[in-house]
Amino acid sequence: MTSLFLTVALIVTAVCRLTAGQTCDPVPGSQCACTMSDGSGLMDMSSLADNELLSRQGFKEPSDDYHTYFFNPCKAIEGLGGDCAASENTASCQQGGAGAEHYRLGQQGPASYTYIPGADPFQIRIKYIGGTATDEGGTRSVVVTAVCDPNQELFVSYDGETGSTYDEILFAMTIQSRSICLNAGLSNNSSCSSSGGLSIGSVLCIVFFCLLSVYVAAGMA
Repeated sequence: MTSLFLTVALIVTAVCRLTAGQTCDPVPGSQCACTMSDGSGLMDMSSLADNELLSRQGFKEPSDDYHTYFFNPCKAIEGLGGDCAASENTASCQQGGAGAEHYRLGQQGPASYTYIPGADPFQIRIKYIGGTATDEGGTRSVVVTAVCDPNQELFVSYDGETGSTYDEILFAMTIQSRSICLNAGLSNNSSCSSSGGLSIGSVLCIVFFCLLSVYVAAGMA
């Protein structure tokens, strides 16, 4: 019994390590899709590319009436000027006043995707670089937290500056949508497949530690 338990423990421990090292790898030829390295699914935001809020309207921070923020995960934003012009391949922009100021916060291109393990619902952080230079010679960048929400068509917010240094002003935004859920475009009838949820590896880890607790308790009885 003990040898069998140890064998199972070694197997599940290996699975747990693989789960912890999961990544969401960019899909070649796409600006806004990535696939989970464990094969659990595809995250694809391409259905949001032409959404009015993302492509034209922009959004504001409640406590800041001066700035309007723009973000599109899939294609260059159009209709803005200065450093945020479409020719600059702009992914995110900060517009001041009545459109007199434009600061590019990041460009479309090889964005950096970071999977957040254990997050429920499913979440990905995406970093865009190539923003307008600062007066001190640094750069502007933006990190967008993409959150699966099966009940939300689209919600996007500006979350302020975070982790800024002398060399980089880092802005933060959040986007929530059912389009961010794993395999959302492949299966709209299954709440399990669209919600992101826990991977098989995570479930095995939980089961293992539950069994471990029972085993230890039985041994002490």
